[in-house]
Order: sequence, then C-alpha cells, then structure tokens
Amino acid sequence: MMNGSDWKATIQAAVAFDVDRFAICVGELEYDDPFTAIISYDGRFSQPWSRTDVQREIVDISYMGADPTEDHVPVALSNEGDVYVLKDEHAERSKIPGAGILSEDAEGFGAVHTLVVDGHSQYVVGDSRQLYRREGFGTWQRLSANKSREDGYEAEHFGKAISLDGSLIVESVQRPYSAPSAAQLDPKSWENVSPEQFLKMMKEQRSERVTRPRIQRVYHYLDGGFSRLSLPEDCVIRGLYRDPEQRIWFLGGGGLILQGTIEGGFEKVGFLGDTETLFSAAWCRSELFAATDDGLRRFDGHKLGIVKPKLNSAAINRNIPAPLKIQSFDNTLIYFDRKHGVCRWDGQSWDWYEIPPSLLQREFKGLPARQ
Repeated sequence: MMNGSDWKATIQAAVAFDVDRFAICVGELEYDDPFTAIISYDGRFSQPWSRTDVQREIVDISYMGADPTEDHVPVALSNEGDVYVLKDEHAERSKIPGAGILSEDAEGFGAVHTLVVDGHSQYVVGDSRQLYRREGFGTWQRLSANKSREDGYEAEHFGKAISLDGSLIVESVQRPYSAPSAAQLDPKSWENVSPEQFLKMMKEQRSERVTRPRIQRVYHYLDGGFSRLSLPEDCVIRGLYRDPEQRIWFLGGGGLILQGTIEGGFEKVGFLGDTETLFSAAWCRSELFAATDDGLRRFDGHKLGIVKPKLNSAAINRNIPAPLKIQSFDNTLIYFDRKHGVCRWDGQSWDWYEIPPSLLQREFKGLPARQ
C-alpha cells in the first residue's frame, strides 16, 4: 500500500512483467517542476525494491529485452519524448527528435502518450498523428506526424495503441476547435477579468464547440500505411486489449465493449444498461476482467458484474478505488491503483504489496542494494 508519504503523488503509469516483477511511475502533475520516481519490484531478490528518479513526467512504461542473453528491463516514456532504459538502478536516456511541447527540439507536434513494445521493436504514438519506431535500443525514426486540421477541428491526436506481432492498432480522436481571440492571446488582457467573467467566457466557448461532434477513429498500421477500421459512430474508446486467443477488445465510456478481429470486423457485445467507463482489461481464469472508473468488473459475455471478494483494504473501503491498469499471469490478476498501490488476486483473496514508505517520499535517501 502507498502509506506514510507527505508527497501527494499518485501512480501515473505501471506495468508488470510477471507475477514477481513490476514497475510503477509515481508523480504528480507539476508542469513547472516535472518529476517522476520509477519504482521497481523484483521478487526474485530478498530486497526486491529499487527506485530511479527522472526530471520528467512519465506517461507510459513497459519491459524490453534487447538481447536474448540479457534480462528484460523497464523502459519508460515521458510526454516530451524522453525514453529511459532502467539498468542497475540508473536510467539511460534517449530523446525522440522533434517530439514534445517544451523540449528544445520540439517541432510543434505536441506530447506523446503511449509506448508499445513488439518483439525487438518499440513504437511511440502521440498528438498530431505522431508515430515513431526504433529497433532494440537504436535510433528513433519518425514514421508519421501531421498537425494539419480540418475546419472547425483540432489536429488528429493518436492516443492508445497495442501491437499485433508486426503491426499496430492505434486509436485517435479529433476534437472541435474554437480559435482563441486576440484578447485571450494577450496576457495583459487577463489582468482585469473577474472569475465570473472568465467562467462566462468558458461557457460560451464550450457552447460553440458542442455544435460539432468529437470524432473517434481506430487504425491498423502495417508496413508504413494506415487503414481505418469500421466502428460504430458513437464510440468513446478508453482502452485497447488483445486476449490470448488474439481477439481484439475496445473498451470505453457508457459500458462500451467491442470485440472482434481485423479481418472479421467488430461488434458491440456489452449490455446497454451498463454505464461504467472501462479502460483496461485482462483475461484471467477464462474470463475477461475490466478496470472501470470505480473498481473492477467481470464480463460474462453479456453483462458486467462486480468482482468478489472486493478489494480487502481498509484504505480502499474508505476511499473509492482508483484503478489504473490490470494484467494477468498464470491465473493471477495484477491490479494497479493510482492512489492505493499494487496488489494481486488469486481468485480468493487480495494480497497488497507493502511499498517501503521511504520510496514514496519526494526526497529519496536510498535503500539497501538488491541481493
């Protein structure tokens, strides 16, 4: 559990390699002081914890094996396009040229969001249709970027992505756009604006935007080209997942569950009465489990049901769960909670990892070395 910290940080990204190894990225959204503590757990050691600090906001993390003779190591991505390979409790950094917002080499395409590992390849996707790739830990190559926009809309932004063993599924969104007025662009114009006037202006802009719909798209990327997949018009996708049988699942708002394949297409399989927002899934014990905005659900092929027993933590009982991600290995579900930490479920009980309090302080004084 995440106890004993006066640093008001939460888990921003997380990944498990197996039931004994995971990494979490702990930070808070401070745009003028970006900072993330990357905390790793390796249960093969008697002292399993380690921590590496970076002066960036980490948005995604995965495990990568560059050489068959070496162990897999965490690889973390910042919103500015910094990629950190964690080896022996230090980070080897590379920078994706042109990516980011505040980076010195940023080319105006915007932030990046998702890191996908596919064999020895790594892909990164982000705003303005950014897509980058590198082999092993080599040089990053830009495969796509386009910040042009249609009338009345922002540029199209890539968000989530998953690998299909040599190709990618990438979701994107294009939002309505309202051009800022000259007064908004002039900082001096805000000096005499009251909070009430500011809220009125925001409401007026929002009313302009809602006249145009948000556009959700999903693409299949293969051999340098994007092909758009056909999906229902009212989709709001929050998560992508490929199960052990190679079926693809799209999860989203209003209980959205789509299931299918590239060749056969996709259909809605959820119950119309489900209202949860779903954003992460894992196939465990022959069932699909989903993380929602307030807990965990089990999908029986038709409806979502509550997972029992519920998370058995006093902290969780007092505070609504804040699920971030779930994964499964060998019939064990690994659960990451933004506010409460990491635990695993064997189908009968929840077992929380006790994270040493010193790891959750902004100023980290160290731990004994792994043994």
